[in-house]
Amino acid sequence: MDLSGVWRATVADDELRRTWLDAADADTDWEAIAVPGHWRSTPAFADNDEPLLYRTAFEHARPEPGARLWLLLDGLFYQGDVWLDGNYVGDTEGYFFAHAFEVTDALVDRTEHQLGIEVTCNRPSDRSSKRNITGAFQHGDAVDPTWNPGGIWRPVRVERTGPVRIRHLRVRCREATEERAVVTIRAVLGAAESTEATVQSSVGEVDQTDERNLAAAAIARMTIYEKELMTGGMPLH
Repeated sequence: MDLSGVWRATVADDELRRTWLDAADADTDWEAIAVPGHWRSTPAFADNDEPLLYRTAFEHARPEPGARLWLLLDGLFYQGDVWLDGNYVGDTEGYFFAHAFEVTDALVDRTEHQLGIEVTCNRPSDRSSKRNITGAFQHGDAVDPTWNPGGIWRPVRVERTGPVRIRHLRVRCREATEERAVVTIRAVLGAAESTEATVQSSVGEVDQTDERNLAAAAIARMTIYEKELMTGGMPLH
């Protein structure tokens, strides 16, 4: 489910942080803001450097048995704290780094939900001593140094998986000739509970199948699978 669209936002302060998730209609007088987008593209926040509170409401069916649900933030500029139905989900950092939070239990309890994200992006006063890794956005000749790129600048969505989820997948060709190649496949898998998984890969005419025992961990729930594949005499075109 894609949660992109028109959200509501307002400048954060200490008093508002205590109540902003309490009532369903608390954001009726907030500014409409596009997600994804940078907050300075909204006239009300064109000169803003302070943290913003973002809110949106959505409906989602309860997960069926065996399914896992994830809240995915593809890019939040630059730091964020995420809340779902008044409960803290987690924090993010890094505009180019996607974050995923499992929300299966939260979406079991009800079908109507309130998502809130506090977004912070400090504009560096001294570009020789920056604290944010923001590249050309805050340190480039083609960008106005007074412009703040803060905001939820890439899509937000809810994704469904089975009991085992591929958290990261990387395929790298380490060496290659016209007749031979060495390929490394690295997958990070997350399991809700201890289980067995079949990992299949195919490169050209070379197929590999591995059975893996996945252990459930309280925090990371990750297992790493890594394999080198020889292509034999397969032409590489």
